[in-house]
Amino acid sequence: MRKALVKFYPNLREVKLEDFKVRVLDGREGTAAKVRVLIESSDGRDRWGTVGVSTNLIEASWLALIDSLKYKLMKDETERASRHGTKKQV
Repeated sequence: MRKALVKFYPNLREVKLEDFKVRVLDGREGTAAKVRVLIESSDGRDRWGTVGVSTNLIEASWLALIDSLKYKLMKDETERASRHGTKKQV
């Protein structure tokens, strides 16, 4: 995914996966149980965490990963805007 996106968003090269945790929320439901994926990411300056929840482990991971990349893009845009004196809120 990074390979495809970095053409349009070069600052995503900085994002590194620091930690990945999976927790089953209610094991009594067996294979229908929801899982929560916690991803911790960094860009060399800051660290942030995102969460994905689904009954599908891959989907929960995808949701957490997408939110992590979106956060990086919004964070950088907010920093850029504040340096240039324009207001942009995340």
